[in-house]
Amino acid sequence: MIKDFGVSVDLDIKADDFVQFYLKLVNRNLNHLGTHSENTALISVALAKCMGYRTSDIKLLKYGVLLHDIGKLFTPAEILNSSRPLTSIEFEMIKTHTLFGYEVLDNFTSFPNEIKYFAVKHHYRQGFGYPKPLIYDNGVDQTLIDILTVADSFSAIMEPRVYKNNVSAENTFEIMNDETNEKNKGLNKDVIEHLKYLIDDNKINLKGFF
Repeated sequence: MIKDFGVSVDLDIKADDFVQFYLKLVNRNLNHLGTHSENTALISVALAKCMGYRTSDIKLLKYGVLLHDIGKLFTPAEILNSSRPLTSIEFEMIKTHTLFGYEVLDNFTSFPNEIKYFAVKHHYRQGFGYPKPLIYDNGVDQTLIDILTVADSFSAIMEPRVYKNNVSAENTFEIMNDETNEKNKGLNKDVIEHLKYLIDDNKINLKGFF
């Protein structure tokens, strides 16, 4: 309840309303980050269903994925929207979005407490990635985080950016399945296999960019 000039106003802002506002905001300012988050959620939910997760876990995953990059609101837009290779300093700045995301979501008491762990862990892959050392040990099922990690990588490669064209689902999978690529280290192999099944069955349908 907000009190202003002697008038009491009851506000009931639902999670869905906030998420939709956030997605529209970042789409306008941060290189279609909202659409990327929606695509990542579509893939994550499809993977979780394919892997037999229950409805409550899938709902938690959906909201965690839609908000996993919220920390990028604290990264300068000119860096996120850059069409040139980033400097090492700029990349270090981008990496802080995981911790900022955790801190932001930790303040939303109306959200499940576990939501913040999707933000902080989605670039940490079984000993690889960041932030390291990982100090947040109490969160959701690690495989749900692994699903987000795979889906996030897949959608980022497949989607077009200011510095690259879109990539087909099949070619994206080949890139992610290349064990010589440092960026693929630590990806959950079981999740990768389920992703391959979805691609072969033509169940990967992204929105927006195409």
